[in-house]
Amino acid sequence: MTPCRLLLVFALLSTLACRPVIDPIGKDLLVELQTGACFGYCPVIRLSVYTSGRVEYEGKQFAERQGRASFQLTYDEMRQLRRQMKKTNVCQYPERIPSEVMDAPWSTLTTTCRGQTKSVLGSVDRPRPLLDLENLLRNFAEARGYQTRRGVPPTTEE
Repeated sequence: MTPCRLLLVFALLSTLACRPVIDPIGKDLLVELQTGACFGYCPVIRLSVYTSGRVEYEGKQFAERQGRASFQLTYDEMRQLRRQMKKTNVCQYPERIPSEVMDAPWSTLTTTCRGQTKSVLGSVDRPRPLLDLENLLRNFAEARGYQTRRGVPPTTEE
């Protein structure tokens, strides 16, 4: 290798080494939905979406599918999700949105805002953009066979 080419290679490597690497393998959390119980059989689940498009599902209580599983969002679904997240702007909301409905299940949406984790907890009377983001996440899961809207009563063993 000529000295000129060697110098060019070192210059290129040093330029790349100075660039910050942000989430090279897509393992950072993009958005997470956690649902809570109600007085009935509301499913208690967690859907965590990572920047790679990987979604981790966890069915905790009254969920048709118990335990952990994962699936991958398509490129178009990720574009749709990012658009909805931008439109929703979770960062603008308080951490807790009060509710007048006593028996409704609660949900928490979590994302990152300016490098800080931000969570917004509320129930059925949250602002429409938050509900739309939650519904989009639920739709992605339900399209893959994960029931997220209708809970199931616990099985009774005789």
